[in-house]
Amino acid sequence: MTKLAFILCVSILWSCTDVVTESESNKNNLSKKIEYTDKINNKVFYENENYKMILFAIKKDQVLKPHSAPMSTPLLILEGSAKVTIGDKEFILQEGDDIVLPKDIAHGVYPLSNVKFLLIK
Repeated sequence: MTKLAFILCVSILWSCTDVVTESESNKNNLSKKIEYTDKINNKVFYENENYKMILFAIKKDQVLKPHSAPMSTPLLILEGSAKVTIGDKEFILQEGDDIVLPKDIAHGVYPLSNVKFLLIK
């Protein structure tokens, strides 16, 4: 292969390769869409007529006190870890773990580190 042919092959391959920069990958990362604040931070990430997705960011010294909801709600840990209580049961969840919070049963979130999670309801 000649030097010119090699350069043409490399330039063609480079132009066809998807290069994802860090800023582009961050826009698709749920944990990057919410920041820690002095209070428990939550925001609706997505909503339609059937459900909504809510992001939470809770610092280690903050607590989401026990409460109940009228529907079952999946919770997915995006970053950090937390103890989640459901009734009188306790669960330790870490990044990537999920749990369903059953309807009408008190549940709370007690961060073991700064934690971000997604609720779908």
